[in-house]
Amino acid sequence: MNKKLFKVLAVMMCLALVFALAACGGNSSSGSNETKKEESTKEETKKEETTTNASAGEVVKLDIVHIASENDPIHDGWTFLKNALEEKSGGRFQVTIYGNKSIANSDIEAIEKVQQNICQMTSGPSSSYAAIGNIQEYQVFDYPYLCSSYDDFYTILDSDLAKGWATQLEEKAGIRTLGGYALGWQQIASTKPLNTLESYKGQKIRTMSSDVQIAIINSFGANATIVNYGEVFTALQQGTVDGLMTSTGLMVSDKFYEVTDYLSVAHPTAILHIPCVNAEWYNNLPEDLKAIYDETIPEYMDAIRSYEEAFDQKALQTLADNGLEVTEYSDEELKPFIEASQKVYTEQAGVAGAETIAAVQALLGK
Repeated sequence: MNKKLFKVLAVMMCLALVFALAACGGNSSSGSNETKKEESTKEETKKEETTTNASAGEVVKLDIVHIASENDPIHDGWTFLKNALEEKSGGRFQVTIYGNKSIANSDIEAIEKVQQNICQMTSGPSSSYAAIGNIQEYQVFDYPYLCSSYDDFYTILDSDLAKGWATQLEEKAGIRTLGGYALGWQQIASTKPLNTLESYKGQKIRTMSSDVQIAIINSFGANATIVNYGEVFTALQQGTVDGLMTSTGLMVSDKFYEVTDYLSVAHPTAILHIPCVNAEWYNNLPEDLKAIYDETIPEYMDAIRSYEEAFDQKALQTLADNGLEVTEYSDEELKPFIEASQKVYTEQAGVAGAETIAAVQALLGK
């Protein structure tokens, strides 16, 4: 190859390289412009979404925790509240329900999560509020054969007495109570027949961590045993306890009929659940959402009371259908239980306070 031809080829290769680099540079610039355009579009979309949310109003998250199963009226009640709040607020309330012991294994733990604002709402037995707020008056609901109907419980809850306890609870624990509802009358499911008061002697019966409920079981001659609710099923399976006292509705929804054989209808009291909300969360609600919330809570209360009463009415038959031998004491057969438990009022008067017991008895005309 002569030198002249070589130089021509070299020049041509250089030119080709220059054009190639220019082309790459052009593509890079085009890609950069497209990226900037995409980012600009995303920013505009975000601005539009923010503007839309602002025009619609603030969105508020509400997390509800409970320990019941999803086929229990407690869950049905919270579902009613969720649907009502979301519908009335046009989706500005965003409600999530954490049930079936998914993030709390006891009522106390659920209430503590509301105290800490990890969740904003739950419900729990009156004895739990007595413990958390150190307001012993709440334990008056546990005294045996004090209330003879659900309306008796609601009369107490609606009274100035109970409103005073609620004010103390908010000041001490940072939670607001919202009425209440009965989970049903407490009965006793067991692995052995308990047909008479004498047959209770020596039996290990699980109760809630309520001094009064413990005293009731002990007054029957049994040995009250405290077990976390989430562990009761296993405790019955393993023979750690011989039975439990709880509502027939919970016996159905949590399938305690699978690990017990007998049911004694003694109904010394009912389980009274009181819903609560984190006070700071509630107080910081936008005024329009607070109005919706306040309007909806009584509707929720009517719904959950209705669900629970209907469920409790069916529960005895459901337990019998699932193999439990049900003993319904006659008035005459129940008398020894009532008489035996009267010592709870004197021995445990200091739990709720003698004055509180007397005031409630007067309120109920007893």
